[in-house]
Amino acid sequence: MAVLNRKEEKIEAVLDRMPKDYTDKDFVDMFIKLYSKDWGKIKANYIKHTQDKIKGTEGKMPKPELYLKQLVELYLENRK
Repeated sequence: MAVLNRKEEKIEAVLDRMPKDYTDKDFVDMFIKLYSKDWGKIKANYIKHTQDKIKGTEGKMPKPELYLKQLVELYLENRK
């Protein structure tokens, strides 16, 4: 099951509202403003993932802010 459904559509909607010189924090803040329920799902999935991992191993899901940053980078790279 995907952590974020229709992610490209949502990333594009957030990017459309961002100034040219936005920061990663600006993007995350706008995403939370527009998609607070999805943000809650991302955070809940991260918490569940970190609780389920075996002690002493690294989790595969990045922190929620980094997860969104990676999604945006991938989206922009594929858009070129």
